[in-house]
Amino acid sequence: MKSYELSPAMQNLVYWSGVYTPASQDIESVRAAYDAMCEYYTPERDGLVKIQDHVVHTAEYDVPVRLYFPEQQSVPEQGWSCILYMHGGGYVVGGLDSHEFFIRHLCADLKVSVVSVDYRLAPEHVFPAAYNDCMAVYQWIKTQSAQWQINPEKVILAGDSAGGNLSTALAVNLQHTGQQAQGLALIYPGLNTGCDLPSYVEHAHAPLLSTEDVHFYLKTYAPDEKDWKDTRLAPLNAADFSDMPASFISVAEYDPLRDDGKVLAEHLQQAGIEYSYFEAKGLLHGGLRSLTECPEVQTLYQKMVQAIGKMLD
Repeated sequence: MKSYELSPAMQNLVYWSGVYTPASQDIESVRAAYDAMCEYYTPERDGLVKIQDHVVHTAEYDVPVRLYFPEQQSVPEQGWSCILYMHGGGYVVGGLDSHEFFIRHLCADLKVSVVSVDYRLAPEHVFPAAYNDCMAVYQWIKTQSAQWQINPEKVILAGDSAGGNLSTALAVNLQHTGQQAQGLALIYPGLNTGCDLPSYVEHAHAPLLSTEDVHFYLKTYAPDEKDWKDTRLAPLNAADFSDMPASFISVAEYDPLRDDGKVLAEHLQQAGIEYSYFEAKGLLHGGLRSLTECPEVQTLYQKMVQAIGKMLD
């Protein structure tokens, strides 16, 4: 089994993830432990952003969303540029609170609005429920967001892990519709269902996320293997990437999912799509939570902010 020499920040993340190990594998216990871990990593609100909770009503489901706006900024003439953020958590855990620690930074530093999506979770709601919720919120923003003073022509799709999958799946399936997003920003996304790229073997037993874990989350969200080739679940299966938006792709070195992002970058390059790619050295999957204590995560974050800023110019 591969051994890992981790930085103090990554060692600390592994430690606290262990502290918040669920008491049992019951889904409610797993979610409670994850929520407690997220709360540990979320500082008190500092008043730099306005935060509002809303619901987007759709024919299928009323999707809770959380809006973030810069507190001390006036509304731009064309409305706020917007990041539509899909949280990670293996389609099983996470919600409006789980990634606020990071979203507040994006809102304040980029001076944009952020809409966080509380999509339905598995196993109660299987594929394509999460995808459908995210697409419904995106389409709502494109057609009805004037009431939130959001510019529907300046929307960035963003997410980490499973949220990176959902973001990419939206972008892939928005191609040639005339409704494509302005940009795509990903943090260690999972993008295929084959689990057959080299990183799935090289980092099969990586701390915090193993290849076995990836299989578990996939089978929980998409129990019917007939769905596994669907680009709404496996966007790397797309035959065409020619109408993808400008993209930022970041991956973690010690992550079974690392090569998913690498292959997406190769597809975008072949299609002539503008993109930037960053592999965070020494980073584990989930390392984003070390934003305030890990220099490599800070580098990832700054590169993401710069890339999104360029997309919105």
